[in-house]
Amino acid sequence: MPLISALQDISAASAVGVGTFDLVGSAYSATLSGDLTLTAKHPAILKLDPAAASRDVTLEAEADCPGRIRWVINAADTDQDVVLKNDAGSDIVTIDQNESAVVYCDGTAWTLIAVVAISLS
Repeated sequence: MPLISALQDISAASAVGVGTFDLVGSAYSATLSGDLTLTAKHPAILKLDPAAASRDVTLEAEADCPGRIRWVINAADTDQDVVLKNDAGSDIVTIDQNESAVVYCDGTAWTLIAVVAISLS
């Protein structure tokens, strides 16, 4: 399926996330002591340090977040991964040290948009 067909129609009256983007509170930084399950209360940008072990990060249920975009940054000091999973437990992407990933939810599935190399300094 081409990516463009997965994008939400922003002209629809029920469109989610249409309008202004509020940057206040839009980022979350944490050192993980275990796996993490995201909720709607987590902001769009997540900078996560897996802290000496690879960690699973489970995204919220697809039906609960149509139109949501998440950017997850692996802030590991050494070689630990952050594995993004859907709420059924299937892997979407493994984010290596010095990488980040952008994912999008269309209301039925999470789709990987990009894996981006990063430099944390």
